[in-house]
Amino acid sequence: MSMVAGKMDAVSVNRVWEEHVKKENRTLRLNDQFCISNPRKMDILPEKPNRTVPTPNPDESTVAAATATLHSLAAAKDVDKAPQDRYALPISGNMEYGFFHRVQLSQTNPMFDHKHQPCELTDNAQEYLKSFNGIGPFTNRTAH
Repeated sequence: MSMVAGKMDAVSVNRVWEEHVKKENRTLRLNDQFCISNPRKMDILPEKPNRTVPTPNPDESTVAAATATLHSLAAAKDVDKAPQDRYALPISGNMEYGFFHRVQLSQTNPMFDHKHQPCELTDNAQEYLKSFNGIGPFTNRTAH
């Protein structure tokens, strides 16, 4: 060790630290005796993230205040809107997935856009089916 008062070189500092660690390791003992007091009361499965603790029914004033808050936050006019249009930020964990993603709908290609329009052949078939008074031409009439 260095003989200068108050100063120690790096080797001396490491030697002191080594002795400290050895002394601490002698006093520490790992507990290898593991025991559960009552295994029937041990939780095997973790709690569900949406678990709630039952509470007594609220009084009428609390229900009225909650109903007023609900009507102010989620108006009937916003029911048909997408969540991104109704809220500025996601309000639940499930809404976080895809909340800021917008699907850009492109216009359909007119080359592949064939609308269903009746022609004279389908009009004739509809009139033919109407002539049987609700019974199809291929119905077995003797079974009735």
